Amino acid sequence: MADRRLPDIPLFENPDAPAPGHPDAAIRGFVAEMRAAGGARLDLGDAARILCDQAVADTEPYFTTRGAQRVQDVWRASGAVRALALWPRLHEALAAAYGRRPFAFQTLNFREGSQQELHSDMIHFSSLPERFMCGVWIALEDIEPGSGPLTYYPGSHRLAPLTMREAGVNTPRPRPEDYGRHFVPRFAERVQASGIAPRELLIPKGWAFVWAANLAHGGAPIARPGSTRRSLVVHCYFDEGLYFTPMTSDVEGGRLSLRLPPDIAAGGWRWPRADGRRARVPLKTLAAAAWRELANRPHLF
Repeated sequence: MADRRLPDIPLFENPDAPAPGHPDAAIRGFVAEMRAAGGARLDLGDAARILCDQAVADTEPYFTTRGAQRVQDVWRASGAVRALALWPRLHEALAAAYGRRPFAFQTLNFREGSQQELHSDMIHFSSLPERFMCGVWIALEDIEPGSGPLTYYPGSHRLAPLTMREAGVNTPRPRPEDYGRHFVPRFAERVQASGIAPRELLIPKGWAFVWAANLAHGGAPIARPGSTRRSLVVHCYFDEGLYFTPMTSDVEGGRLSLRLPPDIAAGGWRWPRADGRRARVPLKTLAAAAWRELANRPHLF
């Protein structure tokens, strides 16, 4: 009987794992690019490009009339955003790269370049087993030079993950403000010391870029004022994980801020699991998740 145990390391990050024998050559190429660089591009197809136009129409009022810089979880109000977050070709490629089934739990919409500081998603969203999380960046329009494109550091996913304690936060309960004060500068120093050169992402509408949990990335400065960089970010976890937030955890001390991430496809949330069983979740975490589902609305920032 075949061994059906789930992998403890994403397949593309495991040097001993064979390349997937997927029938789709583009998905095989996607996995190979993930293995080489920790980030990979994927054409979602013409039907997805039509949805991109609808997603822009659905989200534009949040930016033009309400002054938002980004909007979280528009999938709750836009069928187009939800469909892109759950795009079958995308999820097929993620399953091939990771060896576990993905589920989308968050979306972020942008109209302009984020100009976000260099960071790794692994400090915001992590899991046990480690690294079973990824970000997906979908271009809702052709991304042009000077518009503040996504910048990433190919191969930086292989650097050792940086924890809050390693960044200089010597407390078992880090605060959100410790992230900007300690983590951001220490992380930038680590990436700079690696000698890895950055790369800007310029892709057409309807293409996706997937990055590994520990890949260093950020937003380039906007060199052409007034230019747009309409995009959708989808964050995904994978089946049978213990989901938590390292930014407010004491990883070395074993105290984890557990998450109850939404499951966009199924509704409700995914319960964190350890050793095949449900983990114990603090009541305040459960209450926050229940309130989020009852509110059922996007959040503007």
